[in-house]
Amino acid sequence: MRKLWKKRTLSLVMSVVLVVSLAGALQMTPASAATKGELEAQLKQLQAKEKEIKNEISAASSDLSASRRRKDLLDQQIDNARQQIALLDKQLATLNSNIATKDKQIADAGDQIAQKEAEIAQKRAEIDDVHTKLGLRLRALAKLGNESTLERLLSSDSYVEFLLRDKAAELFAKRDQALMEELEAALEEINKEKDKIKGKKVDLEKQKKAIQEEKKEVSKLKAQSDAKKKELDVLHAAVQTEIRKLQNEVSSYNNELKATQKKIEEADAAIEALIKQTESTGTYDQDLMTWPVPSVRNISSYYGPRWGTMHRGIDISNGPVPIYGQDIVAAADGVVIAVNSTSWYGSGWSYGYGYCVILDHGRDKNGRTVHTMYAHCSAMHVQMGQRVKAGQVIAKAGNSGDVTGPHLHFEVRVNGDRVNPYPNYVQPNKN
Repeated sequence: MRKLWKKRTLSLVMSVVLVVSLAGALQMTPASAATKGELEAQLKQLQAKEKEIKNEISAASSDLSASRRRKDLLDQQIDNARQQIALLDKQLATLNSNIATKDKQIADAGDQIAQKEAEIAQKRAEIDDVHTKLGLRLRALAKLGNESTLERLLSSDSYVEFLLRDKAAELFAKRDQALMEELEAALEEINKEKDKIKGKKVDLEKQKKAIQEEKKEVSKLKAQSDAKKKELDVLHAAVQTEIRKLQNEVSSYNNELKATQKKIEEADAAIEALIKQTESTGTYDQDLMTWPVPSVRNISSYYGPRWGTMHRGIDISNGPVPIYGQDIVAAADGVVIAVNSTSWYGSGWSYGYGYCVILDHGRDKNGRTVHTMYAHCSAMHVQMGQRVKAGQVIAKAGNSGDVTGPHLHFEVRVNGDRVNPYPNYVQPNKN
């Protein structure tokens, strides 16, 4: 880009030097010192440079448009990356929440297992206590069992005591047996609950592991998205820098174009003043003017708004017949009041119009002056003050001045003001 800018800057500088050199040659050099051939060679060189500059302006505008399209595409890609990252962040948040939930559930299961283990320990202690007491009673009963019924009877204070002792031993044995069975059943139930909780804990651990694996995959995708976004951001910044450079370049060209437009407006004002200051003595009484380029009838640009400015004439250009070098004829009888045949891109009233001529056709039936102008010619065939007839060849069509291609810029001025030539004054299918 920097090389292209240097090239365009050098081209502009060379063009300015050539314009100044040619202007100096036209204004300061005698006609004998600067031959027509030398001037034509200089003009061709200037035309080539002007065409190169215009191509570079077009290229800069095209580059700017392409860069803006690239920026729009990158903006969309960055927006998509941001949306993807936001979605992945949301997924990670959900997974982290799920992991936290599983951790709590696992912790709760651990607490429940610990509680059940405490209950089991308590039941085992109760069972051990019952076993101890039962052992004592069994030893006592065994001791009683070694006594005969007669001995137990004789050792008792009364028969009632004997019956009570015998019945108590039987009741204690039944109660201890029932208590043991109850404790054993409770212990078995607690063990079952503990096993269920352990199974649930194992399942929760598996679920947590699966979520952690999923989190790893999502984190990997997020890292890739983050890297892609950083890459896009770097590229986006580079394109933004490129756009700023191109905008500055186009702005510079636009400033030059504004300066040129200002000179053209000054030239138009000078032409208008020239026409108004010239005494018009003839009479314009034609219903319709003669078509100014008999061999070419194509209108490429009409009177009206164009490219952000007002186009105050019509452009006649290539149709079936190429226009360059074709005869340009007077649209009506008149007198040559201004002619430029010595400067291609100079200053003054012809600035930007190149080789051109203005004809005075006199006053119409309403007393208004009527003039025509023929611009961007390649050669002139009339002189100042010369009288011409409608249809008489006055110039050759060309591409001199500020143009993008060969054509005739044709104007009609009424009382010095430009009016629409078509269809009130000229029509391509007539004359």
